[in-house]
Amino acid sequence: MPCCLLPRPATRLAGVLALVWAQVPAASAAGVLEWLFPRPELRVVTVTDTTPAGALRRPVSPAQPAYYTAVSAGFRDFGGIVAGEKAPAKEEVFRAMARVLARQGYLPATAAHPPSLLLLWTWGTLNTDRMYSANPDDIEGRQVNRNQLLRFMGAYKLGLVAREPGAAVFDPMLPGALFRDADQEVLSDLATEDLYVAAIAAYDHAAAVRSQKVLLWTTKISAPSRGHAFAEVLPSMLALAGPQVGRETARPVVVTAGERFKAEVKIGDPTVVESGEPPAVSVTEVAPPAGNTRSAPARKARGR
Repeated sequence: MPCCLLPRPATRLAGVLALVWAQVPAASAAGVLEWLFPRPELRVVTVTDTTPAGALRRPVSPAQPAYYTAVSAGFRDFGGIVAGEKAPAKEEVFRAMARVLARQGYLPATAAHPPSLLLLWTWGTLNTDRMYSANPDDIEGRQVNRNQLLRFMGAYKLGLVAREPGAAVFDPMLPGALFRDADQEVLSDLATEDLYVAAIAAYDHAAAVRSQKVLLWTTKISAPSRGHAFAEVLPSMLALAGPQVGRETARPVVVTAGERFKAEVKIGDPTVVESGEPPAVSVTEVAPPAGNTRSAPARKARGR
C-alpha cells in the first residue's frame, strides 16, 4: 500500500495563502499585502547648524515670525545614482516646505512685511556609492561615500566623523571610531543605507541684496529610502523635522514614525506634527551648477 506523502511546510503555507487570497475582496488586497509585507517605519534624521551671525538673531516663532524670500535649487542626486527613482513634483515640495516653515514662524514676505531672510532649499537622494571588484560574485561592493552620508546626518556632533572633508583631525582619531553609544550606532547603521534628503539654508536678505553671502543657519533632513517612495514620504519627512528647522541642535535628532506617523523620538526632543493649508509662496528657481547633473548608468535598481 503506497504511503501518503505529506506536503512540505512551504507548499502547505502557499496553499493556505492562496485560499485566503481567493476570499479577499479586491478592495482589501492592498491591506493584505501590507500585512504580509509591512512597510518599514519612517526614520527621519534632522540636524541644524547655526553660524555666529545666526546666533545673534532673535528666536523665530509663530508669535514672533520672520519673513523670507525663497530660492529653490530643485532635485539633486548627491550620492550614488539609483535607477527608477521618481522625483516629487516641485509644486508639491514648495507647498510642503511653506507649510512646515509657517508652523515654525517663517512666513513668505509681503509688501507689508519685507523679507529679512533668503531661504535656499533643495531635495533629492544621497545614495550609497559602491565600488565593485572584478569578481563576478561581488554583488555588494565596497561603500566609498560612507563619511559623506555621516556628515550630512550631523555625525560630526557625535564624534563619528570630522565636520569637513580633509580636516586636520583624522576620522580614526575621533571618539566614535572605536567605542560607540546607542545614538552613535543609529547613525552609523543609517550611513550604510540609501537616503532621501532635503536641506534648507538661511541667509541674511539685506546682505544678499548687496551680493554678500552671510549664512545664518542650515537644516539638513534625511531618511532611509528603502521601502518608501519619495513623493509619499517627503511631506512627512519635512513635518517631522519641522521643530528643528532653524534651531541649533546639539546632536542629530532622530524620529521614528509608525504606521500613522506617530512620532517616537530616539534622539532629541519630542515633536508635534500639525496640519493646515500652506501660505502662498513665490519661489525663484536656480539651475544646478555645471557638472552636477549625472547620467552614468546605475549599478542597482530601487527596490520597493
